[in-house]
Amino acid sequence: MNLQDFFDRSQLKDNQSVRAEPGYAFKYSNSSGEVFIINAQDIADFIKFFRDNFQEAKDAWKIIPTRSSQFEQYEEKSYRAIFDLARREDHLRTISSTARSQTLPITRVVSKFICYLSGIEYADVKVNSHFDLNSLNAALQNMPQKIENLDRRVKKVIKPTEKDVRTVCLPKPFLLLAGISGTGKTRFVRQQAGYTQSLNETYCLVPVRPDWHEPSDLLGYVSRLGVHGPRYVVSDILTFIVSAWKEIISSIEFVNGEPEWIGREQSYPVRPFWLCLDEMNLAPVEQYFADFLSVLETRNFLGEEELQHHNAKTRVNRSYVYTCDPILKPSVITQLDSDGQNILRSELGLNGAEFNGHWRYFCHHGIALPFNLIVAGTVNMDETTHGFSRKVIDRALTIDFGQFFPNNFDQFFDPQYRPVALGYPMISSVTLDDLAPVPVDPDGARSVEFLAGINNILKGTAFELAYRALNELLLSVVCFAPPDDKTLYAVWDDFLMMKLLPRIEGDHEKLTVFQPQSPDDDDSQDLLASLFRHLESSMAPIWSGDRPDLLRESVNGDAEARTKCRTKEKIEWMRGRLVSHGFTSFWP
Repeated sequence: MNLQDFFDRSQLKDNQSVRAEPGYAFKYSNSSGEVFIINAQDIADFIKFFRDNFQEAKDAWKIIPTRSSQFEQYEEKSYRAIFDLARREDHLRTISSTARSQTLPITRVVSKFICYLSGIEYADVKVNSHFDLNSLNAALQNMPQKIENLDRRVKKVIKPTEKDVRTVCLPKPFLLLAGISGTGKTRFVRQQAGYTQSLNETYCLVPVRPDWHEPSDLLGYVSRLGVHGPRYVVSDILTFIVSAWKEIISSIEFVNGEPEWIGREQSYPVRPFWLCLDEMNLAPVEQYFADFLSVLETRNFLGEEELQHHNAKTRVNRSYVYTCDPILKPSVITQLDSDGQNILRSELGLNGAEFNGHWRYFCHHGIALPFNLIVAGTVNMDETTHGFSRKVIDRALTIDFGQFFPNNFDQFFDPQYRPVALGYPMISSVTLDDLAPVPVDPDGARSVEFLAGINNILKGTAFELAYRALNELLLSVVCFAPPDDKTLYAVWDDFLMMKLLPRIEGDHEKLTVFQPQSPDDDDSQDLLASLFRHLESSMAPIWSGDRPDLLRESVNGDAEARTKCRTKEKIEWMRGRLVSHGFTSFWP
């Protein structure tokens, strides 16, 4: 019997489908229907490690309280402890970390491989996992001398029935999706969350109410009404933030109440959680969103040399640790009595012994913004909505939906392009080491020179850019890693659309800039016209042609998605609006 026939026969016992893929990789699924690919070499290496450290693995199993009296009968927590041992070996960290959240599926695949190699009939692991020394020895005796190692990663297949969607990391996890009603802004956020095939877990839609005026409308508040003392009234948003932390928590170890390590590597990332604030500017954003805007700027990924100066930390891989100020301060939790804290813990979904360490951590440090949370606000500009201050715009990536994801009526039934999957950033402040792998701008000098030229035009106006803008331009360069000049210009083009043009608004007087070329010169210039002429020169290769589309891809993968220079079209539109209306702004 060949290996695939054995897998098919074993499926009758536990309903798990496992396919032996080319390159000796195994494709399997979990109970939620999520599909994964793991290289068989990783399983073979784990079996050898398990055999060589068998008594230590058995001792780890004994330490965890379990209902099973037999080592060979599967139970999640005790078997997770077995896989945890393997994380001390660098080449086994991937399978070990994946087993923290996919313990049963991984155990079944390993057990089937052991049974096949040992000539044993497979039974569901809850009956007999064959994690015994005799079976391990027999499996290793019949193990091939070398298993072709094409890809030493556990990979999650986002859409198993389609071509995999390309994923790019956002420079910042806060988006403003601007556009006329009905263009698909909310649907876009649902689609992004749906790329994980866990929409009900990773997506939260919150309609913003016009009467929101303070952060408690967003995050909840302490109520002192009633005879039982203060109680925290939990919002859907706070619950969702904690759900994103629980996704991270599943891979954290706590030692003495402090987080020490996240097991998942960047090759198998923690899922992004998408919070959609629908009609975000029905209420004044600067008021109800003030706490989020401030805390967002405290997100930081620290290198190893910086760790000794920080106590509150969350390790996101072997090189970096994530820190962030709390969005819900610990004093808010500790002012509640024990009953109030227990009720809050329950409503946040943190009941259970497995969350004891994490709850103590929240009580001591507060609840911060998790690094896998992406907030997207949909925006319409009309007489019922509020405008945005530069404080908000500076902290967001503003996407003109009609420019980035146009509605092509002729492709309604057969779309040719789709949005790429957007991921959360794993960097908050750019270093030269981050830029080094970028082929066309390895030290960021070209991007710095480009932004400095624009700032010369803006100098003395309310639209001048500062260090935050430069950092976010360089973040974009790092995230997209342009391989050639045209792609670098495309990064610059999208940056101007997201970060610069949304800042510019006003009438003729506000947009007329006095820029003397000499002490006796009394020349005033149209700001938009000056910006247009400067960009026409500095972005010449794409100004009148096309450029790669960084946020869309072809559905069939048969051609690269391309688009016209977005900044050129937008400036022309804004100048036309200024002439016809006497006032202009970025917002459609």
